[in-house]
Amino acid sequence: MSVSFRTRLLACALLLCFTSVALADSVPWRRRRRVDVRINREAAERALPDDWPAEPTPPTDVDTARFAHAYQELCGFMPPGRRDTYPAYILDNARRFSVDPFLLAALTFRLGRCQPDAEGMDGVGLTLLSRRMYGDFVSQGAYHYYKREGSRWTPEELALPRFPFSEIRLGQAEPNLYFAAAILSVWKQQQHDVDGAFTQAPHRHYVSHFIWGDSVRSSRAEDRILTDRRRLLQYYGVVSMPPPIVYEGLALGAPLDGAPRVVSSYIGDERDLGARTHRGVDVEAVLGEPVRSVADGRVNFVGVDLPGHHAHESMDNEAAQAIPADRFGAGGRYVCVLHHPPAGGYLRSCYMHLDTMTVRAGQEVHRGDQIGTVGRTGMRVSSPHLHLEFHAPDELLDASVVLNGMLIGHRPPPPRRHHR
Repeated sequence: MSVSFRTRLLACALLLCFTSVALADSVPWRRRRRVDVRINREAAERALPDDWPAEPTPPTDVDTARFAHAYQELCGFMPPGRRDTYPAYILDNARRFSVDPFLLAALTFRLGRCQPDAEGMDGVGLTLLSRRMYGDFVSQGAYHYYKREGSRWTPEELALPRFPFSEIRLGQAEPNLYFAAAILSVWKQQQHDVDGAFTQAPHRHYVSHFIWGDSVRSSRAEDRILTDRRRLLQYYGVVSMPPPIVYEGLALGAPLDGAPRVVSSYIGDERDLGARTHRGVDVEAVLGEPVRSVADGRVNFVGVDLPGHHAHESMDNEAAQAIPADRFGAGGRYVCVLHHPPAGGYLRSCYMHLDTMTVRAGQEVHRGDQIGTVGRTGMRVSSPHLHLEFHAPDELLDASVVLNGMLIGHRPPPPRRHHR
């Protein structure tokens, strides 16, 4: 036998061996994933799994009326017919499949904005369920999946006899919630087996698999869903706002519900290609959610930022709503509150890019009182967020430092400069 032939024979034998090992180790199903869902690399590095405290435990017995009220507060406006039926569907299917109703409700808000005809992320309906992602697994009235026992994958199935798994049905509220609860329950069972079988980005919760499928590519989606869950638990009444942080004797709270919240941009960051610097912090938020005063104080500005020499035009919400979107300066509609720490001096907090302003100048407010809602007034390309500024007598304060723990995140590395 020639050397070259022996070499080729050995190579073939090794390839066969490695292929056999790979096949023995591979999963017996087509990988579940959403197509055309990309990672925002910058956002993926803003917060990491270890940055978060443990998530709150839901109540064991959920009161239907309180849950419906909390759900409406999370969703905002809902047609009368949905206010009772959607919470009832959520609670019924959460009980049916032994999943957390607050998690299921959070999915409907974050993914579908509580709309039954929502579309996106390769999915449809209240929870953007993907027919393409799960179509191979739901058939003949059951969800077919596998659990690992030792070195083997054993087939399991969950009976789903109520509705056909079709695009039309997924666009209807009750069937969508039925299948979403069932699929969540399977991911809850499979999470550890799947985490060991596929490459994963670090994550905290099995809800990441509902978003990404078998291979989680970022934990930021679960961060936002779990934030909505904390908001819902807060509105239900089993989770309180975090304990206040004391600054110069002044008790400070979170500016947004469901804290901790993630900072997306920091004080000093460049704006307009370096023409100016950021004077506050941006906090990730959803259009329309409540903005709260961080401390007791008196409202000393309600108005708008307009271009040129009109950066601080006082006006009430009704007048501010009449200004066209393209007329605003960078701050948009905003509110400032003046606080007086017992140690002396003052702290002025300003809340910018608001959609609505719900206070008037001179009004006394307490920590946690709503002063407006999140918007994107004054922005050109950014998604809705809250711009928060802290002014002391002689300096701008970094709100991410003052409210450390209520606001979390990592400042990105400075951009690389290319020198010729």
